[in-house]
Formats: sequence, C-alpha cells, structure tokens
Amino acid sequence: MSMDSIMTVLIDGSLLVIVSAGLVVFARLLKGPTQADRIVAGSVIGTMMFSCILLLSVRLNEPVMIDVALVYAVLQFVDLIIYAKYLGRR
Repeated sequence: MSMDSIMTVLIDGSLLVIVSAGLVVFARLLKGPTQADRIVAGSVIGTMMFSCILLLSVRLNEPVMIDVALVYAVLQFVDLIIYAKYLGRR
C-alpha cells in the first residue's frame, strides 16, 4: 500500500467516526433535558463540522476549504457567546 492510499483510508475512517458520533450528539440536541444541554450539543456538532471540513480539505486537496473552516469556527464562537448571554439573562 502506498502512503496516499493509507492516508485516504485514515481520513475516510475519521470522517465516518465523526459523522456517526455527530448523530449521537444530534439525538442529545433534540432530546436534551435543559436548554444548556442543547446549546452544548449544538457547539459540539459545530466543532465536528469544522473537523469534517478540514478533513475534506485534505482529502480533496482543496486548500481554500481551510479558510472556509476557519470562518465557520469564528462564526460558531460568536454564536456560542450570543447563546451564553441569552442564558445569562434568564
């Protein structure tokens, strides 16, 4: 096996693990007993999406997607701050 094929298998396996874990976290997002649980689950899903975008960037050899992932991470952080302010008022 060449190094490229090994890297492809590892990236595909990582994407599969992240997506399957994301489905479990999505169940917590829908069910979560409190609003804080739902916010944390949404943040975890956002982090998983960030990881998936980065892995796809490497897999597809598209360096532009790294910039997209970084912008997505900044927007996710701002979104989390807004939710924290909302919960702080209650």
